[in-house]
Amino acid sequence: MATMDMKTWRTGIAEVVSTETEEEILVRGRKLSELTGSISFAEMMYLMFAGDLPTKPQARVLDALLVASVEHGIAPPSMVARCFASYGTTIQSAVAGGIMAFGDRMGGLGEQLAKLMSIRLSAIAEDPAEIPEDRLRVEACAIVAEAHAKGERVPGYGIPLHGMDPRAPKVTGIAKEEGTFGPYGRLGELIEEELSTRRGGRTIPMNLDGVGAVVVLDLGLDWRTTRMFLLTPRSVSMGAHYLEEQAQDTTWRHIPADWIDYES
Repeated sequence: MATMDMKTWRTGIAEVVSTETEEEILVRGRKLSELTGSISFAEMMYLMFAGDLPTKPQARVLDALLVASVEHGIAPPSMVARCFASYGTTIQSAVAGGIMAFGDRMGGLGEQLAKLMSIRLSAIAEDPAEIPEDRLRVEACAIVAEAHAKGERVPGYGIPLHGMDPRAPKVTGIAKEEGTFGPYGRLGELIEEELSTRRGGRTIPMNLDGVGAVVVLDLGLDWRTTRMFLLTPRSVSMGAHYLEEQAQDTTWRHIPADWIDYES
């Protein structure tokens, strides 16, 4: 790890070109002017993170994940954005505040699962696609057993507001239709089966965070990108909630005093 001053920067992401003969922005070596209008936003995200364009099946699965991640009602992040609106802040402040509300307990569980799966499967084989089903099942059982031994939950499973996350199966189904469902997706299903076995048959299905994790990994993306496929679409939701709150002309959202238990 090298210490860098503020004068030296290196990037393979983008290059700004401004010469007597050309005005252009190159993104991963491709002209932004040519990408504009010819690829989707989901494809552009993949290009930014992976360095190359996705296949059409990969792009459709990624787009499905982005759409499914856009909205989940008046949850804490949208509540924050709406409070900001009632306090008279700007839309970018409200969206930033909502994004900052995501943490390891909410919004970050997909990243935790993706990291866990990436570490476990990379320790077994350089190419996870080569790992046989029975070995994936052994790993699923070990992951669940270790979580239970620590008194923890496996991240990415179960959801308080639903018996089953209604967004997750659709994304998984599209991944299977498009042929991008791979070893990480199968490991996710096997973990689900093991959780059900330990709970006497009661299903604890993957939520959208968990599905996001397996989709990202099966698409060959770095586990550290997982949160981006939640935060990016949800920023649109926060903007919409901000504008709705402004239209309702609320002022100073607050907690009524009689809702608070004061302890001496």
